[in-house]
Amino acid sequence: MAYNNAAPQPGDSPATQSQADLLENFAQLETQFSGDHVSLMALANNGMHTRIRLSNVAAAPGLANPMGSLYMALVGVDSELFFENFNNTTAVNVQRQMTNLTVTTVGTNYGYRTPWGQIINWGQFTCNTGDTVITYAFPFAGPAQSIQLTAISDNGSRNAVIRVSAAATATCRATNNGINVYYYAIGI
Repeated sequence: MAYNNAAPQPGDSPATQSQADLLENFAQLETQFSGDHVSLMALANNGMHTRIRLSNVAAAPGLANPMGSLYMALVGVDSELFFENFNNTTAVNVQRQMTNLTVTTVGTNYGYRTPWGQIINWGQFTCNTGDTVITYAFPFAGPAQSIQLTAISDNGSRNAVIRVSAAATATCRATNNGINVYYYAIGI
């Protein structure tokens, strides 16, 4: 039997006329609820989420302040996760895609770009005594906000990397040639 939204009727006696429908409705609610939650009948953690399933929506929710919404929408033929919030400064809703973000590779350098403009570049290169340019997978629009370098091999020098220039394209200078370096850079 399926959920019966017409039970009980106004004149029904729950004990005699609607009991079967009510019991079935409660069973259906438990079945549907338990698909994404710990059963309401469980002794521990009842009602807590076990997963969240979302159906694709045709359009962003269009919220009013102060609200936010997590929703699923199609990008091409793929379901992607979005978050929408109301921006008090511009008085408009802002949608941000949260899944299937762009990743690219250039040699031994990798980059990750979010739909909201954050860029994370990482990889490996060899730093020399002259300026060595780090070729980012995704160039920054301006100076990187943060760059972290870790020497893989210091070629006999304790302070292998002596200077890093944090610009849209960064350069590195080392005390010796051939210093292998891992890097991680964040910016926009």
